Amino acid sequence: MSKRTLFNYYSSSSSTPSLENNENTRPPKLSRMEFRSSDIVSDPGMCIPIDEHPFKIRDQVKRAYALRGPTQPVGISFPRKWQSGEWRSFQQSWFAKYDWLEYSESKDAAFCLYCYLFFQPGKLENFVSDVFAKKGYEKWKKALERFDKHAASHFHNNAIMKCDDFMNQRTSVTNKVVKYTKEEEARYKIRLTSSLEIVRFLIEQGEAFRGHDESSTSLNKGTFREMVDWYKNKKKKVKDAYEKGSKHCQMLAPDIQKDLTKACAEEVTAVIMDEIRGRHFSVLIDESRDVSIKEQMAMILRFVNDEGKIMERFLGLKHIEKCTSAALKEALVNMLSSHKLSISMLRGQGYDGASNMRGEFNGVQRLI
Repeated sequence: MSKRTLFNYYSSSSSTPSLENNENTRPPKLSRMEFRSSDIVSDPGMCIPIDEHPFKIRDQVKRAYALRGPTQPVGISFPRKWQSGEWRSFQQSWFAKYDWLEYSESKDAAFCLYCYLFFQPGKLENFVSDVFAKKGYEKWKKALERFDKHAASHFHNNAIMKCDDFMNQRTSVTNKVVKYTKEEEARYKIRLTSSLEIVRFLIEQGEAFRGHDESSTSLNKGTFREMVDWYKNKKKKVKDAYEKGSKHCQMLAPDIQKDLTKACAEEVTAVIMDEIRGRHFSVLIDESRDVSIKEQMAMILRFVNDEGKIMERFLGLKHIEKCTSAALKEALVNMLSSHKLSISMLRGQGYDGASNMRGEFNGVQRLI
């Protein structure tokens, strides 16, 4: 299987209908509660318990963490503690034996991803799992014994089953109540594929998605909807999928466009991570204000690929409250950790001052 790169990845194939002009007739705009992938906290010791998140986004939080997988840092030195007459520490090899195991650098403690996602407070039989779900396990002398005991516990295995059922859409309540035929499922896949292809094209060209008037009578509904209409006129099966399929699942809504865009961004990031594959890299960062007068930090990774060529990949933007070196350093570390990149892999030169950044990592190249 050939290694994925951005080249072969890309080479493979506002508004709602207008109401009356009277402002009093317009319904109030409701704020949409949403959990973004950038909201994920990589350190399990600093994660907010699931039951403390707003009820409306708990499923989004569970799905985001389940898709990301357990936090298993690579290439770090685990601190040693004096326990039971010996110096002991967490071991990297434990990750290979326990796929549910997570490690918190802030607390120097072990956690369980499944128990964190599906912990049920208030039950007496769950007091043992509370350690792996919220508090963290820190005694390394009998760590393997406790890990084995936890892996065999009823609550842990029940949490794994709940996670499998949660991630399997066919066992969800909605899927059981509404049974779609195979024909309708095929139409849905056609609508989803066509929308995704258009999203990928617009992203690659850097074009805007939305239009000022996207109603059915509009002469220009925006680039995304106009391209969907063009696609339907070109391919009969696509047109049939939209016209004969469910009218409540057209894959055209603004929220769907955002979700597909996020999926493309995550896929591109995964390709970049696959290109790096554990090799050393340098970082170029710069901060600037966007149109909403918010400070944001842009990050670019620079590395040498298998052909010996220097590659530069844009990793993303992150909003920051301050432009101090300490704030930029914290944002840098958090962004790298969220993509499972180790600071020890950083190589580079220079920084613009800030003695508190010296020695923390080998080089942050600033564009100023």
